[in-house]
Amino acid sequence: MSHYSCERKEAILKKLLPPPNMTVAEVAREEGMTPQTLYNWRDKAKQSGLPVPEKR
Repeated sequence: MSHYSCERKEAILKKLLPPPNMTVAEVAREEGMTPQTLYNWRDKAKQSGLPVPEKR
């Protein structure tokens, strides 16, 4: 199991916002992780008040 720093998680989540406005599937494929990991990160970030895209 990989461990990502907070900064790395934020950088990956920013790919979901405009620009580049990528999909979860695209980012997961590019980063070599499961989409579920990104969904979990996105949900936790939203609970913390960070800007994240809504579910499509």
